[in-house]
Amino acid sequence: MSKKKFLIDSLLNIVATAIPIIILQLVTLPIIGKQLGEDQYGLVVTLISLFTVLSFPFGNVLNNIRLLVDKEYSKKRISGDFNILLISSIVLSTIMMIIGTIYYEGKFSFISIGLIILISCLNLLREYLGVSFRLQLNYKKIVINNVILTIGYILGTLLFNWMGYWQFIFIFGYGFSVLYIIKNSTLLKEPVVLTDLFNSTTYKSIVLLGSSLLTNILNYADKLLIFPLLGPGAVSIYYTATIIGKIMSMAITPINGVILSYIARLEKFNHKTFGSILLLTGIVGIIGYVLTIWVSPFVLGFLYPDWANESLKYIYITTATAIVGVISSVIQPFILKFNHINWQLIINGSNVIVYTVCAFVLYQFYGLMGFCIGIFISSVYQLILMICIFIVSNRRNHEEHVIGE
Repeated sequence: MSKKKFLIDSLLNIVATAIPIIILQLVTLPIIGKQLGEDQYGLVVTLISLFTVLSFPFGNVLNNIRLLVDKEYSKKRISGDFNILLISSIVLSTIMMIIGTIYYEGKFSFISIGLIILISCLNLLREYLGVSFRLQLNYKKIVINNVILTIGYILGTLLFNWMGYWQFIFIFGYGFSVLYIIKNSTLLKEPVVLTDLFNSTTYKSIVLLGSSLLTNILNYADKLLIFPLLGPGAVSIYYTATIIGKIMSMAITPINGVILSYIARLEKFNHKTFGSILLLTGIVGIIGYVLTIWVSPFVLGFLYPDWANESLKYIYITTATAIVGVISSVIQPFILKFNHINWQLIINGSNVIVYTVCAFVLYQFYGLMGFCIGIFISSVYQLILMICIFIVSNRRNHEEHVIGE
């Protein structure tokens, strides 16, 4: 692995991810908030969380599995399976989106459901098809793709101001992105057939999907749970408290995509390099935490003046949770590559239990602040567990290798 190329690709992926996030979080969503008001904005944020939870995991899982097993398909010179899994993912995601949208809107609206299903399908396609560039380690095209995504967001925002449908923002953003990827990819042209590797690939996909759904539910459960517990106004306050930390974590998290792209080609990995990456991420996280706390009063006061002061009460704990999440996301590719796939379910399944118990118990005593503290505790638990799993399992593998010699 070329350290120089790895660093350049990491930087490109960070830039690629940061561009649309900055536009969406600092321009588009505040415009929606100002036009719709606290309660209606809370509903919009909840629906965004919903389609992210129910579309991102499906596409991202196919993306990661494709990276991990692509060598096996290449060695056997076979092609197939993935478009079948893609179609199945779209169907399942659509069914869940219909149920979820009706629940949170409290009514059946054909237009609203149709628009959100379209967003969900486009997001799923975008997440999976983007693996084309990762397989080629072509991060320049990833940057171009995300610039196109950003242009779509901007056009969608203009249409929102004109027609009032916030969904156009994501439809144009994801739609432009998907069109660019399709033009530069051959994945959809692969045959819709089963291969000898279908059972193995499907099993890995199901296990990783279960794990990914648990992870994403935890990542977005805060908004989805606060809505029925405290109402849409509380969602707006909480979401605003997390926005700066979210931007920072989303900008740093793309490093894990680069890591997985590279370590997918490796057979083993030493503790020293793992420790160095962990230390570097920790240092960046601490710097990011200090900067976030410093700029938040100015940024939130400008973007969401109506409820910024209320949101600032939670900024210290929500930012700390975001930092811990960043470090965990960087460790994730190592667990995925060098440990059995079933560990994903153990990590995220146990974390769901810790999250649920801590968040709800502390919520009963301290309200929204207790809920935030509970989420932080579960994030720390997950980080410690992942570090222990990687160290112990790789030490065992090393000992078995030495004995074998």
